[in-house]
Amino acid sequence: MARTALTAVASSEAGIDLTAVDVTANTTDGNSFPWAANRKVWILNGDDAALVPTFVNPSTVGRSALPVGDLAGNSIPAAGHKLYGPFDPSYRQADGSVWVDFAGTTPTNVTIAVLD
Repeated sequence: MARTALTAVASSEAGIDLTAVDVTANTTDGNSFPWAANRKVWILNGDDAALVPTFVNPSTVGRSALPVGDLAGNSIPAAGHKLYGPFDPSYRQADGSVWVDFAGTTPTNVTIAVLD
């Protein structure tokens, strides 16, 4: 399977209803979204267990090309939500996207939105 690509939604001074723009997260294969300097990710955990999103960093350092560690986001409790970002340019994959993975058992009822 492949990652599910997400489209960013523009926020505004008037506000935005996140539950109207979120989509079901691909908790098996992960999600991706185009990197942008001020982009943020909102995740709602509708599962009955905590959830940890991981933002994959493809960067390396030094002559030995040592990998830079991925970012394990703060845990989202059951029925909770968190906002992540913005993300450093080092999180851009070769195709210009940022990858989001979900740790642990495959959670269900998780939604995600990408915001500009």
